[in-house]
Parts: sequence; C-alpha cells; structure tokens
Amino acid sequence: MKTLANYLVAIFMVMYWIFRIVVTYMYDTGKAFVTQPLNEPIEIVLLFVTLLCIILFVKRIKYGGVLYIATYYGYFGVDLFNHLKKMFDTYTFDIDSINGVIWSAVAVILATVVMIDLLYDNVRTPDQKNTDWYYNNKDYDREYDPRADRNHYKYQ
Repeated sequence: MKTLANYLVAIFMVMYWIFRIVVTYMYDTGKAFVTQPLNEPIEIVLLFVTLLCIILFVKRIKYGGVLYIATYYGYFGVDLFNHLKKMFDTYTFDIDSINGVIWSAVAVILATVVMIDLLYDNVRTPDQKNTDWYYNNKDYDREYDPRADRNHYKYQ
C-alpha cells in the first residue's frame, strides 16, 4: 500500500463487501432492502472469497486481484449482462432491472479498478537520462569557499 489510490481502492472494496453482507442479512431476515442477492448460497461463499481477496489485495499479492476479478465477473458480470439483455430486448426499464444493473455495474467496475491498481505496481517511470548525469553526479555539487560570507545580505 504505497499511494492514496491503493488505500481508496481498499476502502471501496471493504465498503462494497459490507454492503453485500447487509444485503444478504436483510434477505435472510425477510426485510425489504435496496437489492437482494442473486443466489444466496453463492453470495455467502462469495463474501468469504471477497474477504480473502481483500487481505491479499492489502498485501499486494496479484493472485488476490485475479481471484477477485474472476469471481466478480463470474457472478455480477453475468447478472449485468442478463439485465442489460432483458432491458434492451423488451425495451422495459423497470426499477428492479435498473437497480440490478447499477449494483452489478458497481461490482464489475470495482473489480476492474482493483486489477488495474495491482497491475500498476509493476509499472516504473522511465529514467530521466537527460538530467541524471547532472543530479546523480557529485562532481557538480556546489562547493562553498570556507572564507565566503554565507549570510547573503541584501544590498539596498
């Protein structure tokens, strides 16, 4: 975890994980909520897999990102595709379909951002060959005369 972006992605992962826990809990208790799980047993397994992926992401292990993107694309990506296909085939835009599209799209986008963030760690900035000869060379460091006045008075 080197940058602010790494921390923000991890925070969004945890927030979405907590949101899915609340969705599953509300569905189990029979209370109405914003959305509901697509398949409750798979959702519970996905919550534990997501917890493992969050831990691997914080440790910056790329297998966690691969597992995260594979599970989220497999679960939410298929749901997103099915909702969009149904919406555009029948031209009916009801609130349940739009709600399903939004939450599945958030999950797919989050999984993509997690993988991009993990892959970006290996990208190095190219060396500045035009200026390295000057800044990485001790021969060009400024040397002061020991007798010189270092007060830098300003003449008025």
